[in-house]
Amino acid sequence: MFSFFVFFLLSLTAATAGTLRAGVAKVNATLPVGVPLAGYNHGERRVKYWPLPDPKQYTNFMTPSVGHLQTTWAKALLLDNGNTTFCFLTVDAIGADGTLRKLAWEKAAARGFTVPFDRFTVHGSHTHSGPGAVTPELLWSLAPATDILVPELQDMLASSLADAMLQAQANLQPAKMGINFGQLVGVTENRRADISPYVQVGSIDPHLGVIRVDRSSDGTPLATVWNFAIHGTCWGPDQMLSNGDIMGGACDAIETAVGHQSVAMFINADAGDIAPAGSACAGKPNYAGAPVIASAVQRLRDDTPVTSDDVGLVSASTVVDFGETQGNLTLARVANCTQGGPLDICSLCRVLRCDVNLHLDSAWIEESPTFTALNISIGGNHTLMVTVPGEALLELGWNIRNDSLKLGFTNTLLAGYSNNHMGYFATPDEYEVGGYEGLLTMWGIDTAEKVRQSCRAVAEKVSK
Repeated sequence: MFSFFVFFLLSLTAATAGTLRAGVAKVNATLPVGVPLAGYNHGERRVKYWPLPDPKQYTNFMTPSVGHLQTTWAKALLLDNGNTTFCFLTVDAIGADGTLRKLAWEKAAARGFTVPFDRFTVHGSHTHSGPGAVTPELLWSLAPATDILVPELQDMLASSLADAMLQAQANLQPAKMGINFGQLVGVTENRRADISPYVQVGSIDPHLGVIRVDRSSDGTPLATVWNFAIHGTCWGPDQMLSNGDIMGGACDAIETAVGHQSVAMFINADAGDIAPAGSACAGKPNYAGAPVIASAVQRLRDDTPVTSDDVGLVSASTVVDFGETQGNLTLARVANCTQGGPLDICSLCRVLRCDVNLHLDSAWIEESPTFTALNISIGGNHTLMVTVPGEALLELGWNIRNDSLKLGFTNTLLAGYSNNHMGYFATPDEYEVGGYEGLLTMWGIDTAEKVRQSCRAVAEKVSK
């Protein structure tokens, strides 16, 4: 059993709506050439011979990047309804890290940022071509898929996030807001279809959620937040140029389509086993799927049933103690694991003939994540946004959505890769199948249920 921290980061505010103000900002968060690119532990991404010869500036296990294909962005949206302020921050990165989130907020708060820490969420896009060496967790550093922390890089990225937060606050202006939901198919597929009897290629999460924010002064677009489940793996491990992958391409296409210098922000969902379809990646970096996604987002934006400055915001955050990991490594579960070379967990387990239960503490992986829920009330509809601190597989995503319906929410924005990154969350059947996602489900066969109950508990706090 897992236990809740006695300490609750809880912020509950009345749902009485005031006059909405919104501020948005977009900041170049691209790190220097030579930074390792996080997401793969094989191919060109990992050096062939180790240790690396000196001089090396930013890398230890990984091959230095050689340039930039696309700008990687930090984007912030701040909402203020007169009673409650709340800030979303998205970043083109493999995930969100609790240490980075805290550092960015502290930097911003020292310069006058007024949104409380528990009403501030960070969402990693899950591009596999974003910056590495920015997290202190040893498991991700030594896998190696992100490389060892370089404090200078972490500080640079945190400063960019803080700049986005402060600019969004400075840009607050009267605004109207609406939320719409639809479905998007044809651009994603289930990547476990070849090893799991429980899914097929077409087993995806088609939910597409769109938050529309417009200026009250003239009705022109200010921000577009889109929520969808997709892996950032159009580029493989031989790509050595930093970029935002297909999600970054889609954001660029959305901003072009919507116009008026509005900002498009992406929040990933339950994409743990959901990859971009090959046809969506065709023509990269002019991703064939990017205009398809942009068109679907724009249609939902244009068709949003209610836009209003009468918006209720109720938020709650809570820290949950998962304790040390219960990494059940067995040869049977490793059998379906993709081998990436002599240093990855799959190869090591084959050599050692694993049958071990790894108990890793907080130095290795975040074990006390922050779950945040936000109830957005517009026109009598209540939309739940709830954060998931890692990679939820499809089945877990559906379970969380169904739980929110039972709590009375009209719809759910499922925010994966948010606030923290604790690996994959495979449900029991998929955990037993094994494979990469099952092996990196770090708290045993009940991991997904622990995440589900944590999401439900924080959602209950804002459901009344």
